Amino acid sequence: MPEQNGIGAYAAYLPAYALRSNSLDGAGPRAGGPARSVAAYDEDSVTMAVEALREISAGTPPGRQLLLATTSAPYDGKTSAGIVHEALGLDPGVAAADLRGHRAGATALDLVLRAGAAAALADVRTTRPGAPDELGQGDAAAAFTAGAAAAVLLSRAGRTAEVLDRWRLSGERHDRVWDERFTAEILVAAAREAARQALADAGLDAADHVVVASSNARAAAVLRKVLGGSRADAEIERLTGYTGAAHPGLLLAATLDEARPGQTILLVSAAEGADAFVFRTGDGVRSARGGRPVRDQLAGREELGYGRYLRWRGLLDVQGPARPAAPSPAAPPMHRRAGWKYRLEGSLCDACGGVTTPPSRVCASCGTPGGTAQGADVQGKVSLRDRVATVVSVTQDHLTTMPEAQVAIVIADFDAGDTGGGGRLNAYAADVAPDAVHVGMRMRPTFRRLWTTDAIHNYFWKLRPWEAATNVEGHDR
Repeated sequence: MPEQNGIGAYAAYLPAYALRSNSLDGAGPRAGGPARSVAAYDEDSVTMAVEALREISAGTPPGRQLLLATTSAPYDGKTSAGIVHEALGLDPGVAAADLRGHRAGATALDLVLRAGAAAALADVRTTRPGAPDELGQGDAAAAFTAGAAAAVLLSRAGRTAEVLDRWRLSGERHDRVWDERFTAEILVAAAREAARQALADAGLDAADHVVVASSNARAAAVLRKVLGGSRADAEIERLTGYTGAAHPGLLLAATLDEARPGQTILLVSAAEGADAFVFRTGDGVRSARGGRPVRDQLAGREELGYGRYLRWRGLLDVQGPARPAAPSPAAPPMHRRAGWKYRLEGSLCDACGGVTTPPSRVCASCGTPGGTAQGADVQGKVSLRDRVATVVSVTQDHLTTMPEAQVAIVIADFDAGDTGGGGRLNAYAADVAPDAVHVGMRMRPTFRRLWTTDAIHNYFWKLRPWEAATNVEGHDR
């Protein structure tokens, strides 16, 4: 198999929150018990995909594909990957497509390896309150681009098994689950055969690292035992829950974070059959990661109360403020102002180098007319989405229609970049207590869903606290 079939770069994204107890009587979490990763109320599979892919996707060339694998797409009948594509500012020649279902994560990874695609695996998992596996489900995203720096694909094998394991009908919100004792037997048999064939094709008796992802917890436990895994993947899963289509990517990213160059990895995904991959890590595995390691993200999460979690998910209907719903966005202005709305592009003044936001034909810094407004020539535009900003003003909103009693609204000035200086943004603060936001705080844009009105999701950029992330080689990411 040619060496270019592999992973060139990867990144994982875990939300800033964790749920450790789903008790309504106020009982605290069980000591040593599981936790689930929780996406904030303004996050979904699209926003998490953007957060993961923005770290690694800049070089995606025209002619390649951008894939979004998920079981929780925000739209039915509309390609959600197109929103990710727009937010990343990829070339229009990069095709965008969705992959749906629990097996979609492994399929997307296969297309990265064998077709050179870029892919995000992202999911938000929701169960009925009090479901036995409520803490066993979680939210996350992982992203991969093709290459060979991180890992080379040695072999791949798959098995398909039609089994009623997890499913839901159109219009339903929560998965239905068959008795896992029955489905585990089918998934284990498929996964063992796929793993046996993949190892044989790679000329190996065993791999240095074994990673198992399965929609069936019983099947995952059996496979980790029979395949001789160290259970490092199980430790990650216990702190995140099963993250749906994102899970094989999340566990693979966590393994690549710690694997040494030249080691082998057996990745097995058991969902509606099985997929098995054997990799050899590349010499560039240490520098191939975008963003922070998975374990660092796990260590920095805020614990979430169960009542707050239920409000965020819309599973607990509470009285909000007496104010009108936010207006729904319209298709024409969203299209005309896509550069500002999705890519956070401002106008760059040729005269003084200042950045005007939102884009305008007149420079806000020096008053020079003739700048490039949204919809004009592409020259003179600059994206601020990857710059860091400093808060210069904070306001508290106590009448928000969001599922929080209070949110912070900030005005922040962006650092100057290579293409020009500044730019100012008025935005909501995210992933931080409103009272903790202060003048001088350093923040970075994060793509979020502001609200949904008239069945239209309104996406834009918020600001979240920024901490300089450095990879193991000491390079800023």
